[in-house]
Amino acid sequence: MALKVYKASAGTGKTYRLTLMYLSLLLGSEKHYDPLAFGKILAVTFTNKATGEMKSRILDTLESLARGQSFPMAADLSKETGLCHDVLVSRARIVHKSLLHNYSWFSVSTLDAFFQRVLRSFVMEAGLGSGYLVDTDTEFLLERTARRIIAKIPFDISLRTWFTDLIHDKISRSDSWNAVRLLKHVGHQATRESFRAMGESFAKRLSDRDFLREFIKKNGCIIKDYQDRMALWGKQALEIIYGHGFSTTDFPNKQSSFARYFEKISDPDPNVGNYIPGTRVKEALEGVENVWFNKNSPKGLEKMQSLLMPLLHEILEYYGSHYQEYATAVSVRDQLFQMGLLADVIITMRQIQEENNTLDIGDSTYLLNQLVGDGNTPFIFERIGAFYESFLLDEFQDTSYLQWRNMYPLILNGLSQGADSLIVGDVKQSIYRWRNSDWRILGEQITNDRQLLKQGVDVFTLNTNYRSRKEIIDFVNMLIDRVLNSLSEEIGKKTAASTNLKDSERDYFENMLKHAYAGYRENIPEKEKDGQPGYVQVNTFASEKKEEAKEKVLPALKDLLISLLRRGYKPSDILVLVRSNEDARTISQYFFRYRAEYSEDKPSCPQVVSEEALYLASSPYVGLTIALLRMAHYPQDECNTQTVLRISSEFGKQDIIKDGDFFYRIKILPLPDAFEAIMQRMDWTGSIPAFPYLQELHDTLLQFVGRNSGGAYAFLKWWDERGKEKILATDPPPYAVRLMTIHKAKGLESPVVIVPFCGWPMDSRIGSHVIWTSTTREPFNLLDRLPVVFNDRLLNTYFAHDYFLEYTQRLLDSLNMLYVAVTRPREELYVFLPLTEKKSSGDIACHIAKALFSEDQEKDQVWSSGRQLPLVSSQQADESTGFKMEAYPSADFSDTLKLVYREDDFNYAPGDSPRQWGIILHKALSRIEGPGDIELVLQDLIMEGELSGNKETVMRFTLAIEKTLSDPAVSQWFDGSWTVRNEASILGPLGKLRPDRVMEKEGRTIVLDYKFGQPDPSHRRQMDKYVTVLRRMGYTGVEGHLLYIVP
Repeated sequence: MALKVYKASAGTGKTYRLTLMYLSLLLGSEKHYDPLAFGKILAVTFTNKATGEMKSRILDTLESLARGQSFPMAADLSKETGLCHDVLVSRARIVHKSLLHNYSWFSVSTLDAFFQRVLRSFVMEAGLGSGYLVDTDTEFLLERTARRIIAKIPFDISLRTWFTDLIHDKISRSDSWNAVRLLKHVGHQATRESFRAMGESFAKRLSDRDFLREFIKKNGCIIKDYQDRMALWGKQALEIIYGHGFSTTDFPNKQSSFARYFEKISDPDPNVGNYIPGTRVKEALEGVENVWFNKNSPKGLEKMQSLLMPLLHEILEYYGSHYQEYATAVSVRDQLFQMGLLADVIITMRQIQEENNTLDIGDSTYLLNQLVGDGNTPFIFERIGAFYESFLLDEFQDTSYLQWRNMYPLILNGLSQGADSLIVGDVKQSIYRWRNSDWRILGEQITNDRQLLKQGVDVFTLNTNYRSRKEIIDFVNMLIDRVLNSLSEEIGKKTAASTNLKDSERDYFENMLKHAYAGYRENIPEKEKDGQPGYVQVNTFASEKKEEAKEKVLPALKDLLISLLRRGYKPSDILVLVRSNEDARTISQYFFRYRAEYSEDKPSCPQVVSEEALYLASSPYVGLTIALLRMAHYPQDECNTQTVLRISSEFGKQDIIKDGDFFYRIKILPLPDAFEAIMQRMDWTGSIPAFPYLQELHDTLLQFVGRNSGGAYAFLKWWDERGKEKILATDPPPYAVRLMTIHKAKGLESPVVIVPFCGWPMDSRIGSHVIWTSTTREPFNLLDRLPVVFNDRLLNTYFAHDYFLEYTQRLLDSLNMLYVAVTRPREELYVFLPLTEKKSSGDIACHIAKALFSEDQEKDQVWSSGRQLPLVSSQQADESTGFKMEAYPSADFSDTLKLVYREDDFNYAPGDSPRQWGIILHKALSRIEGPGDIELVLQDLIMEGELSGNKETVMRFTLAIEKTLSDPAVSQWFDGSWTVRNEASILGPLGKLRPDRVMEKEGRTIVLDYKFGQPDPSHRRQMDKYVTVLRRMGYTGVEGHLLYIVP
């Protein structure tokens, strides 16, 4: 038994192999057979959609076999198990029945879902609430964290001092200092897996502000000493030049003379790149002819060489020995101050999660690793109530380091029990590094792991492409080969120019891409060699600017789509792939405008639909619903009124602005009921395009209510911050061309694929992305890892190795993105390259153009291979197919069942009797801390069903409370200056006591009890107990007061 590793290229039958392996484990062999074996197998995929597809494929194949029907893998299954067809059918019937009767044992899930299952069995050890919810909106969590920390600054001296120093440091260097953005940046680092993997001790070390302040001081001394010394030498050189009546432009090459170097280094606040000597400075040091002076130079200039040469020699010698240290200090400086806020960010994030009983989706993998990552495997299985022997891991190239560490002991345990496990992946399709995926686990680590090798590791390569036609396969092989060499050349140029790498490091980086793509060439199945031809076409669109080139692509894309439809392809046969959501919106908006302006072309120009382009907030129906909610809760804001008027007029319902009762009802109703009331009032019958948007808004609203408190006010705030960016997730209709990002398309295929903007920067996040680096050089080794911004300046620091590791990974990301895009089609592939006249090796389009065309990239060119299929007849999809709802379904909130909490509620309508009146007033006063709370407290009581929403009833209670609080003797207790405890229980020798209100201020303690009937001696005796107990508890200046309120 062994771990089987399949390195499967695109279209080579990866899913087929997984299904075959699963079924062979289910059906056993001649010597071993267990009809309940599916309970010991865990199959893991990357997405929920892939999970559903795998389940369906296993069940469908198993059912076909149980029925004795023929199916594609029958021969392979018989070969894999060593069983004849009749035995397979017999066993399949038993296993299929067992599986359906014990379906909960059928374990096919995503890796995150499995981790959640394990983690929920360790909630006590992890310090989690038993009913915690997984929060996928990390950005919103970071936003709330940032704003809460900012609110704490005035009250936390240490935080205020550090934050002030940070802002001053940013301002002194003319950097952006937006407080929320800075804190969210720190939060992003805290949530990254690479940071979590460093452990709690490292986080504590980095959060020690005294240590950091000392580190920053040492770092600052390195920078200042270097700059001061170079500035001194620069000024000395300039004084010599000016003292002899010359200027730096008198030397040969004028504005580009070597002497300008002295001006750059004498700048009191120089750019770090100013110190790097150019070619002419080096030539001046070497005494190259015509650098110091020439025949056209002013008289006497030749004397400058002897005067300045010793100084120039000293400057460059110091540069050679100290610049690397200086550049390292500058790169470190940018992030150290911000990392001093790390502890505040982590603590605040955890507080927010505890308050809401949530867990960020990225925390589960880390927590599980801390709890059981290297622990006792049988103990893990005991806690989750299952025992898995075999593991099938799909899309393994997208697995992160911590995910692998969590699965590693489970797989190792299964192998030691004599069970097989399977890993399937493709390094070339690793495009989720921003989600912490690490292709090196599949590409390098597994085959070198000693523990796994002891159990046995069998590596197989699947490289026969059954998806695409011959011309597409040949094109992909040729393109990847040439682009791979081109990118490797770029890496070679950079490593050759770097003096901070060892030869072994230089060799590793120069060959990293080729190592990742080793054996990448795909074979053509025998049946395809003489089959129908495929077609590939690559077009270049050149312009001065990238955006102008993209604009030229759009009409060409439109013409191509029309041509494909005329040749017989259906819209659903066509897949358009883009790099980003922004590109998807650009294309979607272009086709929307075109179909609107040229309505006569609608039959020939298809709809282009993308879920990435469908923002929920873009729907006027959603906009009006949100505007109505906003106007109900913020009626004084004139902008809300104008928004409602503007949008409602589009539907001919502008009279709604006058319906005060409607807005009042919305305001007092719980949020879900308010939504239903709006749906009923607007009556959008027949507005079919609105329904997907309204349904998504409804789901979003219900999810928010389920996970958050605060009602409509909190929802509207969340909507402004995050909700308006929500995308409508829907499958395109069959009469529309599919448009999606390359990331979403991984695993998909289509007869025709178009990549219209096949040009993306390979360093898109340069200048903003932080990497964690290390060095043994002092004083930078005081921290095990240091955060620095990734940019080319790192080439000249002690972090050159980390720079090249990130740089080569980025090139691999871009190459993988290209590979995934061009391996989706079955029949035809179209690639459009938007090029600029100024060539850039940092854009993948330039490397593709270099691979296919001549050096002349300033004109539009076409490359093609194969043959387009002749015109065929095709039944176009009818836009009217399917069931269409005529109205959005909504329910009258008043007709719903309501839960009654007390017996009293059967006998009294809220507010109808003096007794009930007193109960409600008592509850209201127990929640009010000041006059400003009256309206909000009464609204809460209405939402809880304690108080009628009738205007007259609410006004009656409002006036009663305001009258009570207006009494001078009472108002002082509700002015917001007291520390208040409402209905706090006291346990003591006199039993359990619960005064209505206890207030503390400046050594005084006031006990207040509300009464609603006639005075009674028992009231005073009860108050005496409160006062006595509080004095015994150590409270000073205790006073007791009874507040009688007459209905």
